[in-house]
Amino acid sequence: MILIPPITFDANEGFATIIMIALILLYCMLPKRIPLPIALLIMIFNSYLGRAVDNILSSSYPFNVYDSMDTPNYDLFDFLLYTIPFPLVGYFYVYFYDKYPIRAPFQFIHILVWSIASVGFEALAVTFSVFHYYRWEISYSFPVYLLTFGLNTILYSLAKKHYKNWQPQ
Repeated sequence: MILIPPITFDANEGFATIIMIALILLYCMLPKRIPLPIALLIMIFNSYLGRAVDNILSSSYPFNVYDSMDTPNYDLFDFLLYTIPFPLVGYFYVYFYDKYPIRAPFQFIHILVWSIASVGFEALAVTFSVFHYYRWEISYSFPVYLLTFGLNTILYSLAKKHYKNWQPQ
């Protein structure tokens, strides 16, 4: 697979680069409280979930409701977005979920806050032309984020519960 570089390095690549650097720095600065196997599981899950959903929604047939970056083609910055921000946002979600445990039924508030923040951040990304909507509205993203963070909650809870069984005896 050859990753096509951007035609011009403009606002969307600049915005994406700044966000990626900021997320990597935040990851490096935070104490490591999530065991590495669980952290990798969460990051890989979010990377592939983002790829799968975006491939379905931005493919040429039958949907193509939006594109990301400068072209409808998969390019270097599409790869970087799926490889850095998507996994790290999922990691930060479970990091703070673990750091500030909330019992049910209030767990939904955690999911709700992260979903609202994600919609706000996506709106900011749209202003920098990271996403180009055709038949998509920002409000459609909200239930997607609710589902995504809900799945992250379930995955993290199961992984944490069974982590001791993964340890070598």
